[in-house]
Amino acid sequence: MRSTLTRLLVCLGLVFAAAAAIGEPPKADPARPAIEKAGKAFADAFGRGDIAAVANMYAEDAIAFPPDSDMVKGRAAIEGLWKSFRDTGAKSMDFEVVDVVSSGNLAAETGIATLKVQPAGAGEATIKVKYVVVWKKKGATWQLFRDIWNNMPMPAAAAAAPAPTATPAPHH
Repeated sequence: MRSTLTRLLVCLGLVFAAAAAIGEPPKADPARPAIEKAGKAFADAFGRGDIAAVANMYAEDAIAFPPDSDMVKGRAAIEGLWKSFRDTGAKSMDFEVVDVVSSGNLAAETGIATLKVQPAGAGEATIKVKYVVVWKKKGATWQLFRDIWNNMPMPAAAAAAPAPTATPAPHH
C-alpha cells in the first residue's frame, strides 16, 4: 500500500510539473536580438537611401518574392528591385517583429512592416505589409535568404478611400 501511494504521489508530481511547464511562456529564440538588429539596420539604410547597403544584407543567392510579380533572384537584381521601389516615392519603413524561430544556420522571421510612401505630386501614404523572411547565417552575420511579403487588409474606413498608387514594398 505504501509503495502504491508513493508511486501515485510521484505520478501526480510529474503531472503537475508538466502542467506548470506547459503554462510557461515560450522562451525567446536566441537569434531574435540579432535578427531585430539587422532589421533596424535595413530600415535605417533604406531610410537614408543607401540601397547598396540594403542589397548587401541579402545573401548572393537570395530570392525576393514581391507581391504580384516574378521572383527576383540574386543580390544585384534585388538591389534593382529596392532602387525601383525607392524611386516610386518610398521614404521609410519600420518593422514589427512578431516571431523568430531558428535552427542551426537558418532562422524564420514573421512580422509587419509599415511603409511611408509619397509618390511625386501626391500626399504621403502609409502602407502595411505582412512578411516572412528566411535568414541564413554566414559566419557571424545573418543574411536575408528568402523574402516574401504582401499587403495587410486595409481598415474599413481606409478601404472606402482611393488606394495609394505606389506598389507596396518588400520587407528586409
